[in-house]
Amino acid sequence: MRRSRSVHTVPDADDPNETPAPVSDPASDSASDSASDPASATQSVPERSSAEAGTEVSEELRGRRSAFFRERSDATSPTHGMPTPSGGRWTDAEADQQIRAFLVRLAGDRQLVHRDDPVELLRENDLLLLFGPEEETAFADLALRFPDETVTRWATLLSGGDRSEAFGPRSRSERRDEASLVHEFQVGLRKRAMGGVLLLAVLVLIGFGARSLLVDGPEDRSDRSLRFSGATVIDTDGGSIGRIEGGPPVAEPTLIAVADRVVAVLRGDGPPENRIRLDVPTADLPVWPGALLATVFEHRGGQVALVGPEDWWAGACIRVTVATESLRPLDVVVHEFEEGACPDGLGGREARVTCVGRGVLMLGVDIPQGEVELNEGGLGWAETIRFGIETVPGPASKWEILAVRGAIAVSDPSGTDGIAVPAFGGAPGDVVSVEIGGATGECTLA
Repeated sequence: MRRSRSVHTVPDADDPNETPAPVSDPASDSASDSASDPASATQSVPERSSAEAGTEVSEELRGRRSAFFRERSDATSPTHGMPTPSGGRWTDAEADQQIRAFLVRLAGDRQLVHRDDPVELLRENDLLLLFGPEEETAFADLALRFPDETVTRWATLLSGGDRSEAFGPRSRSERRDEASLVHEFQVGLRKRAMGGVLLLAVLVLIGFGARSLLVDGPEDRSDRSLRFSGATVIDTDGGSIGRIEGGPPVAEPTLIAVADRVVAVLRGDGPPENRIRLDVPTADLPVWPGALLATVFEHRGGQVALVGPEDWWAGACIRVTVATESLRPLDVVVHEFEEGACPDGLGGREARVTCVGRGVLMLGVDIPQGEVELNEGGLGWAETIRFGIETVPGPASKWEILAVRGAIAVSDPSGTDGIAVPAFGGAPGDVVSVEIGGATGECTLA
């Protein structure tokens, strides 16, 4: 429904094109002639533009403002073709004079209210509205000779209070021009190119570092390898080797190890590492942890001697591995006194028994002397001997893997001349007494 309006009601601000609808009033017919009189109309219609106290403007200023944008605007700016000033800095008075001349030229044919202060001249005549990109460029050329205080004052004035240190866009909300965007794009491309070059340089350095690590030989660990103290007697004619000179086997304390590490894996599905158990009943183990000691000797080559309770080896599966520091195997031997004592798939060559007794067992192993060229590349040294008693759990056993293991390793030789594997003498059939860490036993050389 259309709203009704009373006589002389001023249209709302949101529908400026709507005019007040005339209302017929018999009492007002007699005043129709007077309505055409401007003076009487002025008296009868209340003026909407009546200003509040403190905001009044003069009739002269009101007239000038109403015609401000009616002035003819040429295709070029009034400041076009202004010569660029040269020379040193102006004084404050000289700068004000140049600015005032610039504003007068900018105003063109517009009627001006003249003021001595250029800032007042700008504000009084609303000349800030005439500043565009070309005018700002021309004014910036003048500003090169302004005193610092004048530059600061006018930069703030032209920027609407949001001043930067140079003349340009007058507010942060103003969109950047095409030249600014192109400049930032070029800067981004340069940064990306520099980043690519830096990444390439880092990759080259990493490549050279990796190459140097691969080309250079590994760390010489011969001082930590298992080296023999004397020469081994070798029968070059293929006959039997006679007595090797030397005394009884005396263990090197730093080369004694105990089998105390239990390895137990339950039967079942899933990854084996999820089925490892550390708490195992002693009755299920092939030998008690700590009951079996081992060391290494030299007698016609490398010998691993194991001493434990009487008949500990009966029905057992013994596995000995000579390895590098990283546990890369150099020689693996396996010995079982009864067929089927070792689990299926247990790798290693058949061991040679060199001495056996009720509580003593010696197995011959190959202990390389010095550096060894590995098949996969690089060098290695014989630095550790791992030994263990393996079992074959029965069908009703809950265990999939069950063993007691230990390792012989050269201790840190820092400050010493190295640790040598002790040698002993004897001929086949001789009975020798072996003592390892307090555990003793006798065995017969084979």
